[in-house]
Amino acid sequence: MTSDSNSHSNVEEDEEFWKRWRSNTYERKLVKPMKKPLTAPLDLAVSDSDVEKLKAGFRPQSQDDKWAWLIEDENGNISIHIIRHFVQEEVYILHIAPKSSNDNGASAKIHSITWEGDMNGIQNDAEQAKKNVVILARIILKCDFETLPHYAPGTV
Repeated sequence: MTSDSNSHSNVEEDEEFWKRWRSNTYERKLVKPMKKPLTAPLDLAVSDSDVEKLKAGFRPQSQDDKWAWLIEDENGNISIHIIRHFVQEEVYILHIAPKSSNDNGASAKIHSITWEGDMNGIQNDAEQAKKNVVILARIILKCDFETLPHYAPGTV
């Protein structure tokens, strides 16, 4: 008869995995990296309300949810990783500059965007990548992005 000592260990590992999965924290090893990452400056002012919504992220609750918004915080430098949920592929990353202490009430800034440059043969430029992210953030996270026009959601 074999010992069951490893089965308890596997349960703990499974529980730890699911605990990590349910958090909105980005873990590089759980996501397929971009094949052709492109980065461009964005310089987009973001309200404190929208920053909080972005930082809250979003973890899909069902198969109908197509996008995960995962957070990476390295010493106050925040990156929002937007993942195609079903295939666990990273598609966009927003790089947010921390709000400086001397900005009295000023909004944070998304200083750049990184996106998958080759989406199955479709190549988006920086402007289209920005529009796609804004549309997704407005639909999924309920962000406002008051300074930007409303883009047609049929493009994402």
